[in-house]
Order: sequence, then C-alpha cells, then structure tokens
Amino acid sequence: MDRIREFRRGDAVTVVTESGGERDGATTFVLVHGIGMGHRYFSDLADALARDGRVLALDLPGFGEAPEPRHPQTMSEAGAYLAELIEAEGLPAPVVLVGHSMGTQIVAETAAQRPDLVASVVLIAPTVNPRERSGVVQAIRLLEDPSLLRPKVVVVGLRMYLQAGPRWYFKKLYQMLAHRIELVLPDVAAPTLVIRGEHDRLAPRPWAEEVANILPDGRFVEVPDRGHETMVTAGERVAELIEAHARGEAVGREVERVSLPEEPSHVERAWWWAGDYVYAGWRQVAIVFEGWIPPARWRTGDASLPEIVMLPGIYEHWSFMRPLGDAVNRAGYRVRVVHGMGTNRRGIADTARRLGRALAKVPVPPAGRVIVAHSKGGLVAKQLLVSEPDAAPAGARGLLGLVAITTPFAGSRLARLLIDPSVRALLPSDETIVMLGRASSVNSRIVSVFGRFDPHIPDGSVLDGATNIRVPVPGHFRVLGASVTHRAVLEGIDRLTRAAVDAPAAE
Repeated sequence: MDRIREFRRGDAVTVVTESGGERDGATTFVLVHGIGMGHRYFSDLADALARDGRVLALDLPGFGEAPEPRHPQTMSEAGAYLAELIEAEGLPAPVVLVGHSMGTQIVAETAAQRPDLVASVVLIAPTVNPRERSGVVQAIRLLEDPSLLRPKVVVVGLRMYLQAGPRWYFKKLYQMLAHRIELVLPDVAAPTLVIRGEHDRLAPRPWAEEVANILPDGRFVEVPDRGHETMVTAGERVAELIEAHARGEAVGREVERVSLPEEPSHVERAWWWAGDYVYAGWRQVAIVFEGWIPPARWRTGDASLPEIVMLPGIYEHWSFMRPLGDAVNRAGYRVRVVHGMGTNRRGIADTARRLGRALAKVPVPPAGRVIVAHSKGGLVAKQLLVSEPDAAPAGARGLLGLVAITTPFAGSRLARLLIDPSVRALLPSDETIVMLGRASSVNSRIVSVFGRFDPHIPDGSVLDGATNIRVPVPGHFRVLGASVTHRAVLEGIDRLTRAAVDAPAAE
C-alpha cells in the first residue's frame, strides 16, 4: 500500500508517494516528473520498480496534489530543494534519481550540487533542446509527438495539466526554458543513463546523444516505437533499463565523447587572452562614440521591479558595462550609474563608503535595489553589504543583493605582477580581501557569474554560500558583452528579488 506524506520548506510543498521497499538494502528510486505532470504519470514505472526497490514518486510544488507556492523555483533552486528532501528522508544509501522532461533538469542540478546523495541518474527525454529554446517551438513539437495518439497518455496528461492550471504552468515554463542543462551536465559525476523514445520530437536523437556526450559517465538508449511519454506506455521496459543501470550494468551504448578538457591549451589561453584585451580596448574607447552621459532611457522602466545600480571594475568607466546595462534596461529595469568614482582605483572600503553615501542621497525605490558589478566592483558591493547598519533584509539603502561578474572574491595571485597599489590590493593576502572572505553572512545575497576561463582570476570566482552561475564564455572582460551573460545576470536579479520578497515570511 502506498504511503503518502508531505515535505515542506517555506511555502514550497512536495507530496511524496512511497511504495515498495519491503526488503532490507532495497535500492531507492526518486521519480521527478516533467512540467504540468505529477506522480501519477509514473504509475506503471513506479509499480514495476517497487517490486524489488523502494520508490519515492513526487508531486513537485504546484503540480499533482501539491499546493501552488507564491513563486516558482528556478531549476537550480529546485535541485537544491530536492537534495533537502532526500536528506530529510534519512535514507541509508545514495539514491537513483530518475527525471522525465523538465524533471531531468532538476535531477541534473541535484546530482551536480550534491553528488554524495546520488548513486546514479536516469534522464528520460531530457529538455530543453538548446536549438529549440522557445515556448512556441516546444508547443509545436509536443503537438507533433506521437504520444498524443495514445489514449492513456492523453487522459492522464490532460488531468494533470488541468490540475496544475495554465497560470502556474506558464510560470514554470519560463524557468524551464531559461535553464541550460548543458552547462550542468559536465558536473554530474554519477553514472547516468539517457533514455529516449524512438519518435520523441521534444528530445530529438542528436540532442539526446549530445546529452550523453557531455556527461562524464553517460550512456544512451532508445525505446522503440515510443515518443516523449516513454515511461507511461512502456513502464515495464523502462523499469528494466533503470534497474540494470542501477546495478551497474552497461545499459545502452556509449557515444563519442565530447572533448571537455579541464584546462585549455596554451594556444587557447593566448587566443582568449588576446580577445579579452581587444574587447576591453574597444569598450574603453567606445565612450568617445557613445557619449559620456548614460542613456536617458536607462531612467525609465517598470517601477514594480528593483532599480539596478551598475558598478564597474578597476580602470573602468561606467560605460564599460553599457552593453549589459542596455540588456538589463530592455528587460524593464531602471538602471542607475553612480558618478564620481573615476576609474575605481581607490581602496575597497573607501569606495564602498562613497557608494553608500551616494545611494543614501537618493530615495530608496519601493522595489529596492540590486547592484550589478564587474570585477573589483563586486568586492566594493560586498563590502557595502557587510557594512549595512540596518538589520532589515534590504537595509537602509534598499539593497536586495549583488550580482557580481568575474569578481575575485578570494583575490588574485596575479596582482603581484603589477606595481600599482590599487591592483596589488587584490592579492589574496590583502587584509580587506581576507576580511571579506570571512564575511560569509551576506553570501546568500550574492549571485556570482563567471566564464569558463578567466585570465585575471586563475582561481575563479566561485563563492561559498552564494549562487554561482558559470557561462560558456572565456575571458574577464568580454564576458560582459555576451548575451548568455546578460541572461544569467537577469536570472540572478530575479532570484534576489524573489528571495527578498520571501524573506519576511520566512522570518
């Protein structure tokens, strides 16, 4: 008989339906459904796996029997939330994570963030195909999928969609389309099996094979004569594949590995370095052509959104961040520039005090402020967060948090190569750098965005306790001009905004 219970974190509730697990040492399978679905979509698969294992089939927040929370989780947040659920279950051994469609994004995040909890992973019909990252295209592919010709799929799916409702569905769709699973897969260390239905239009064969390619330990298998719904109408067959994979058997086939070297070659480093300085040089002189005054349109935007304060790095004028500022403004945000900072060569603490005084002179917007900073600017902004005198979540200056781009939170050992004191102040041993490193209480209000290779910060920009987003762009400067970085920054702003809204309820 099924055992049903709830897992709660804040207003996010997941309904857990447990079955099987009668014998000691049984493998635990955690089933994570796709968008609009619920645990009933896994009924045949769950029944088959429960014969010899323990099955936890989930209704994620807002789907199936689970109530709708105030805000949808990003895929990264959903992955961390799933890890908390697994820990709360107190399971004796790592689990087998099985995700379908959008669920593959969630389980990939969990496996990457918490490898200690995961024995192996199964990705059924992984999404989203990056060549078709559009809600309209995804809808067309769903209509083309042969799944709709199977009455069982239509009946169960329609019931699930109606239960979730269109409003919540589209909220979650935005998060699904914004997530880039291909950036997470290289960090999934557990053995992973990619399962695809032969006629799946949402997860075409080239994309599914690419997923298996990118995974460090991935294999690929197809189920004949099935579409996106593979495990609904072929539950027994899919269960056999999952169980064999969980036992460590070589299910399916390996595909040619995508070359993902840990370290770029010297030629690549030199090329990326040169390209970085070409971009930096262009942005330094672009002010002559683009003007010294921030665009008037930056002062307009949606008043319900927080104001964005742009903070450049060392030797940089505000216009250095203009491409990013334009992208943020196009997304509806008002953008503010703090004048009088020159090229940001003063000490970090001194600059933070100046920044604080400048912001205090301007009324706090109703929706608060988020600082978007580059390089040293991120250290200045963190210093300001640390020194905030008020206990209120947003502080006296309305600061919701910081999105930092290629910021040397632990300093940069390359700073010793220059004699300029303003640069040498970024050494890992510098007193301010050490102090900021120890000030971890504000890290949860920081989103750190960085590229795949940074010639100025060899030890990277990962910050413990913060949200870390890696984008597939090399460089310290030209990462600012990449559209993928702009999307990551907007995701970070949205995350900080929602966290600030939820903070009073959580306290």
